[in-house]
Amino acid sequence: MPKSKSKMFFIIASLPIILMGCSMQEGTFIQGDITEVNKESGDMDIEIEAWTTIGNAGSSTESYEFEKKPDAQTIRVSNPEKYEEGQKIEVKVIKNYEENVWDIDRLKFEVEKVN
Repeated sequence: MPKSKSKMFFIIASLPIILMGCSMQEGTFIQGDITEVNKESGDMDIEIEAWTTIGNAGSSTESYEFEKKPDAQTIRVSNPEKYEEGQKIEVKVIKNYEENVWDIDRLKFEVEKVN
């Protein structure tokens, strides 16, 4: 195989691996189905299918373990009109305070619809 074709093959073969690594976000995620949305308060009930924590192995960030991983969770969203019961979603849990506890009232949530 000529040298230029070999380089091209290597670049094309490496591209998906590089893109996969770039698309992985660190954090804690909840995947599930919306069971109820209160359009007035912004409370959203989620039936949880999975909890996922993605972190960088070489990172110095601490890992937080949930003592009990509930099957359902209520979160508050700022735009409840965007969501409907039965939709599949992924929620990124954002902890932007220093204490080493998970306080549902202080956590922030980024919600994305899943197809």
